[in-house]
Amino acid sequence: MEKLTFNIPDLHCEGCTDRSTNILKRIDGVQKADVSFDTKSAEVEYDSGRTSFEEMEKALDKANYTAKK
Repeated sequence: MEKLTFNIPDLHCEGCTDRSTNILKRIDGVQKADVSFDTKSAEVEYDSGRTSFEEMEKALDKANYTAKK
């Protein structure tokens, strides 16, 4: 398992936090996703053989959120 922390600067409310958490958790290979509105960041545990930061970035982008390392 890999751990990754990255920013999601366009979180505007707790609803955005919940939505982005659910988006990340639905990605095959993501074991755990914790998104914080206070820090506008995500901490993700994932299987690097099944997914990548780029896949997370694409999934969030489809929902109009930006992921930045």
